[in-house]
Amino acid sequence: MNGKDMLEMMSELDEKVVADAAVTPIRKTRKKWKIVLGAVAAALIVGILGYTIYPYVRGKITGKYKQDLKSGTLMASPRYPEMPENPELTRGYDKEKSQEYLQAVMALRKQPEGYQDGYDAYLKDVLGVIFSDTGNGNKAFSPLCLYMALGMTAEITDGTTQQQILDVLHQPDIATLRERAKSIWLANYMDDGLSKLVLANSLWMNTGRNYEQSVLDTLANNYFASSYSGDPSSEKYSQKLREWINEQTDGLLENMLSDLKLDPDLMIALVSTVNYCGKWADPFLKSETKDGTFHAPLGDVNCKYMCTETGHENFYGDHFECVSLPIINNGSVRFILPEEGMTPEELLMDEELLQFLNTESYKWDKTIEAASVHMEVPKFDISSDIKLNDYLKALGIEDLFEAGDADFSPLVGKSDENFYVNSIEQNTRIMIDEEGCKAVSATILLAGAGQTKEHFEFILDRPFVFEIVSDTGLPLFVGVVNDPTMS
Repeated sequence: MNGKDMLEMMSELDEKVVADAAVTPIRKTRKKWKIVLGAVAAALIVGILGYTIYPYVRGKITGKYKQDLKSGTLMASPRYPEMPENPELTRGYDKEKSQEYLQAVMALRKQPEGYQDGYDAYLKDVLGVIFSDTGNGNKAFSPLCLYMALGMTAEITDGTTQQQILDVLHQPDIATLRERAKSIWLANYMDDGLSKLVLANSLWMNTGRNYEQSVLDTLANNYFASSYSGDPSSEKYSQKLREWINEQTDGLLENMLSDLKLDPDLMIALVSTVNYCGKWADPFLKSETKDGTFHAPLGDVNCKYMCTETGHENFYGDHFECVSLPIINNGSVRFILPEEGMTPEELLMDEELLQFLNTESYKWDKTIEAASVHMEVPKFDISSDIKLNDYLKALGIEDLFEAGDADFSPLVGKSDENFYVNSIEQNTRIMIDEEGCKAVSATILLAGAGQTKEHFEFILDRPFVFEIVSDTGLPLFVGVVNDPTMS
């Protein structure tokens, strides 16, 4: 389902559906007085119990509360939206279930106008530095994963530290960023048993320090972040962090993060993950997969090519061609081939390409409506480990990395200690095969002390760019494949 179809379907929805972004995407009004009295009584009980057992009550509700400080105590927890199972997973057509599913998706997608403002400028800036030095290898990066991590970092900082982050994210103030980040989270959420796009966030604190509970609540309510407190010198706490990341990324980054360990002097560890998967609307036939040659920068290599004849529109710019393959109810994957003689890295500096990356397909006017497209796509499974410190400094985020300049007062209050960020790193893995696409990313911050129809061929037998976009058209992952045989 593309953005255009979604807009048309939204106009047919029942306007009585109420979206409650903070708790659940659909809320049905209830008029039974017993339910109202019960809710009031529950609220009074929680108020009487008071702030001192607040983390315990919240933890018991989620079933994740741990009293062992060495392995971590849950201090704040979000509540994810409720999404019905995709009707395609059940046999036979059920009108009521289909309508319920559609309404749940539409309520999430229907966010305030302008909620993506600033993301296009941020995307242009960040891709310009991330892909400036790819070389001959592969690189995969999630701009959305970094966006969420920086958004949470802005919430726990102040002064020029916060302002530098806001400038990179192209947001006027922290309140606007908070609202837009929440809308982006909700608008792109998908977890229906068939497709997935889940943005999971967390904050890991040192139990030997004091933290502002109100900030933890803000992160839970607006960034859907869980917050934990524990002893960073304990291996159990580091293990819990690794287990949390593995759970959010389906264990696909386990080998890359096996050495992740918290420092005893830790102030905070902040983690943002993106977990995306879906099946092609028109799967490749495994029987059609064949051996072929890929012209990599360092010499030809042999790889497996998935082949298909499609009727999808092709997109183009002055220096590229693109075929977009839809994922069932979860956006699409764009395969972008630079013109002959141009590298993917050079193409990613092209203004028109950057505009295309942030434009929904149906809004792009440069299309070739071919009668058929013979497409050959190499199967690949690529991983990237990107150290982000220098890239972010180049964008203007400098105070965050300087002891004495970084301001974390919203989270820890005024302190004589010179806290600063030691490292920001993003680990990403992208897998493409005959059935569909799977993509995961984790950003970890550690802080301490229209033409004539014709037959068209699209053969990806040389370095190319790919982009994974959500159902709302938001860029999730961008990457360069210089050699599909390299992991």
